[in-house]
Amino acid sequence: MTTVGVDEVISHARQRFEEQLIVAGFTNREGNWHGVVARGAGTVEIIVRLPPKFPFAPPRVQPASEDDAPWSWHRERGGALCIVAEDDHESLWWADAPSVLAKAEAWFSEADADWKNDRPDLDLDRYFESSNDTRIYIYGEFAQLRNSTVRLADGDHDTVLLAVGPSSPAGLPTKKVNSKAPAKPKSRYAYIADIGTIGSPPRTWDDVAALAGLAEDTLQRIRGGAITALGLIYDRGGHEGLILLSVVPDDDGSIKAARLLSAANTEAAKQARSGPHARDISGRSVAIVGVGALGSFVADAMARSGVGHVTLVDNDSLLPGNLVRHLASSRSVGHAKVEAMRLELAVEDRMPIENIKVSMCDARDIAFALELLTDHDLVINATADFAVTAALRTAAEATGRTFVSAALQNAGDTVRIDLLPPLNGAASLPSSSRRPEPNVPDVFEPGCGSPVSPTAPYAVLEAAGLTARHAIGLLVGRPVDPAGEIREIGLGPEAGEISAR
Repeated sequence: MTTVGVDEVISHARQRFEEQLIVAGFTNREGNWHGVVARGAGTVEIIVRLPPKFPFAPPRVQPASEDDAPWSWHRERGGALCIVAEDDHESLWWADAPSVLAKAEAWFSEADADWKNDRPDLDLDRYFESSNDTRIYIYGEFAQLRNSTVRLADGDHDTVLLAVGPSSPAGLPTKKVNSKAPAKPKSRYAYIADIGTIGSPPRTWDDVAALAGLAEDTLQRIRGGAITALGLIYDRGGHEGLILLSVVPDDDGSIKAARLLSAANTEAAKQARSGPHARDISGRSVAIVGVGALGSFVADAMARSGVGHVTLVDNDSLLPGNLVRHLASSRSVGHAKVEAMRLELAVEDRMPIENIKVSMCDARDIAFALELLTDHDLVINATADFAVTAALRTAAEATGRTFVSAALQNAGDTVRIDLLPPLNGAASLPSSSRRPEPNVPDVFEPGCGSPVSPTAPYAVLEAAGLTARHAIGLLVGRPVDPAGEIREIGLGPEAGEISAR
């Protein structure tokens, strides 16, 4: 499609939408479309405006008279009705005018009912103008913040931390101060007020002050510039949120409130993004045997998914060439792989360092294999070593346990994940190893007695994701398959083979 073709597509979408508005009785006045939609037993006049980015951006819909719609939830600062949710990305439904008008009618119906059936979005931020301060303010657990004054400490990378004690929230580092730099004239503070359940969103400083019930001393500190930010902890539908506002006194004695970019660094915030089973596995322990390429990403996936404790087992060291496919960074070259991964998981805030154990024992030692299986809720073998697999299987059969064994085969084209022994007497997976491709030469490097695996990094990532899926399935009692899985993840046929079909 040429740029002319693109222009035609956009022009057609606008023309179709406008024709649909005309059919609905709307008229164009200076580029804006005026008409009425149903509201209860009557009607209400609205204005529909198409933005320059239409149809890839939704039309703007607002009441013809500001007083015709309550300043309630889902009404933008400029008066427009919010008829498109932030997570509504499945289609360009708003390119259809009847659908937009139906959404507008639904908006008035819900607003007139005080949004009784509304989803409890924690979105107070959208009702305030943005501050010119573009830094990100990071806060910790609400219990430490409620109705208290906290210090604002500069962090790294344009962040500001709400510090409630001698250390910063949730262990984030504060910015190192240059001893030669001149001291700042004064510290900055924020006051965090718990305003409880709110029925409608505050939009002005007067709204905020009334809800927060600020003491005169706090107001004086705001007017004097000692308190530069005000936080509001609020409840909506049983869910708590926090909005942080910059508070700047004007010359006339009034105070201007504008929203700051803020984010939580809390266990709840992380767990909410760790998958639906994060809470279920937060108290479980997993041992990963072999933390090379595949094992390193399996360990990371399990930590990110919320598992409470991990034990990392490997007796190898991290070499520069490993970095292409390994999770660890160059700062860990020369370290034992288990120590490199322990550092990686802890420094990157995947898991508290005290919840990460390491071992350089040999899993072929049957006593150690038995210990791993009895001391952990699950063992994952990522060594691709048949001897280790055999030792773990012998120990598993002796203890009545099942472990996960994962490997990449056939130059990275095949992922094999075995549950050993299979659950409920299921048959084991068939053989999946193939002879090497004749046109793929072996690659050797000094110090390695066997060829370097040509497995691509993306194959390692895909295999780690599949392994974590099976592991979490076992931990929550919902196994993906009683025996495991064999999946081909190689590229498609070469171009000549495609054209020949």
